Amino acid sequence: MRLTMISDLLAKVAPHLDRVPSRPADDLQSVAAELAASTWSRRMVEDAPILIDVAMLGLLGRRQLAVHQLRGAAARHASLTDLHSLPDAPPALLRQPWLLEARHPDEGDRLFGDTFALAGYSLDGTSYLLGLLGNGAAAFAPWRPRWTGEDLDEGTHQERSPLIDEGHAFGHAAWAREAARYAVVFGLLAEAEGTPLRIGEGRQRDARAGLPVRNVYLDGAVAPPLESLPGAGPAERDAVARQVRGHLKRQRHGPGMSLTRWIYVSQYAAWRWVRPES
Repeated sequence: MRLTMISDLLAKVAPHLDRVPSRPADDLQSVAAELAASTWSRRMVEDAPILIDVAMLGLLGRRQLAVHQLRGAAARHASLTDLHSLPDAPPALLRQPWLLEARHPDEGDRLFGDTFALAGYSLDGTSYLLGLLGNGAAAFAPWRPRWTGEDLDEGTHQERSPLIDEGHAFGHAAWAREAARYAVVFGLLAEAEGTPLRIGEGRQRDARAGLPVRNVYLDGAVAPPLESLPGAGPAERDAVARQVRGHLKRQRHGPGMSLTRWIYVSQYAAWRWVRPES
C-alpha cells in the first residue's frame, strides 16, 4: 500500500483554503481546527490531532510552501552530515513554512530513522515539527530553537541536543532531536558554499497539491581514498588513520572578519602520528 505523504494531506486541505480569508479574524489555532474538521471530520481530527497541524501548515504556507523532494542519496547525506557550529539565526528554509519528503518512501527511502516526511511552521514564537513514519505513525514536537552561534565539539548527534528544548518523553525526545537536527542541517546545506546538494525546480506537472516541487540531488561528495601509509615519521610514533565526516562550519570573512558564511567540508581521511600505548 502506498504511503501517505504530507503533500497528499495538503492536497485534501487545498480546496477548503479558498473559504478562509487571507487575514482571518479568529485566532489561527481555531481556524486551523475548523479547517481540519471541514477537510476530514471532527471524529477523524479527534483521533489524529496532527491533522490540525497539517491544516495549519497549509494555512500558513499557501503562498510560499514548496515541496523539497529528496533523492535517496541526498536524504542520507543530510542525515550523516555533522554540524560543527550552531547558527546564530535560522537558515533561510526555516524562516517560513517548509516541507521535506523522500522521493521514493515506498522503496525504503527515508530522511532519517523511519521518517520519510518532515515539515515545520512557526507561530507566536514557537516552531512546530511534524513527521510521518514508515510504520504508519505520525510525530509532532514543539520547538523553541536556541540560535546561540556556539561551536560544537561533537556535532549534533548527542543525548542532549543544543538545538531543541528537553522535556519530552524519552522516545519522543529522541525523534524531536533528530527532526530538529535534520531540519537545521538540511537548511544549511541548501545555502552553504561548497554544498554537495543540488536543488532544482521541478516540472509544473510534478507539482504536488498545487505546490511547486524542488528536486534535491547529491552531486558527488565521495570521500577521497586514504593515501598510502606515509614514510618514516617521528621516532616512537605510530601512523593512525583519522576519518573526518563531512561537516558544516561557520567561516568568518569580509572587512575585519565581520561577516560570516557557512561552508561544507567534505569527508576526508588522513594519517596522524601518535605515541603508542604502553
